[in-house]
Amino acid sequence: MLRPTTEAADEALEIAQTYRTIHSLISPIRPRELLHITLNGVGAYRKLPQDIVFGAEQIAATVCARPFDLVLDEVMSFRHQGKSQAFVICSRQENEELTDLRRQIQEGLYQAGLPYNLGGHLTPHMTLLYDRKTILPEKLSRPVQWNIREFLLIHSIYGKSEHNVLGRWPLLG
Repeated sequence: MLRPTTEAADEALEIAQTYRTIHSLISPIRPRELLHITLNGVGAYRKLPQDIVFGAEQIAATVCARPFDLVLDEVMSFRHQGKSQAFVICSRQENEELTDLRRQIQEGLYQAGLPYNLGGHLTPHMTLLYDRKTILPEKLSRPVQWNIREFLLIHSIYGKSEHNVLGRWPLLG
């Protein structure tokens, strides 16, 4: 995953509060420490298998990418039929550096026989809250932007809104 800088997280949380008020969303805003952009999941487990963690760490260590800027310039809801909608800040513009980073991770997972999502379209997004209301796409007057300098492997504890960092790798390219 990618984590926003403190400044980018502050801007994203301000946007969440503004849209929460404008659209009368009732759900709470996600905590700062949970704000992230997912690159690829490696499965859902009751007990995290150490061989999966080891394999993911080995793959992450082989990634070669330079730092790059990421711009999130739109808000919208991702629809989930019958469930709360994820209200996100996102970008639907192609970002070659992000695409390459994700491709390297996915190809490594594929080659190692680990869970992956090879290919597929990526809409980089950060979930700000979940709500029953659907918000249509809207461009932001001031996008959230930061320089991506590292990526992380986390264990997201399902249902507990908790992320444990298992490893981090700088982009040195």
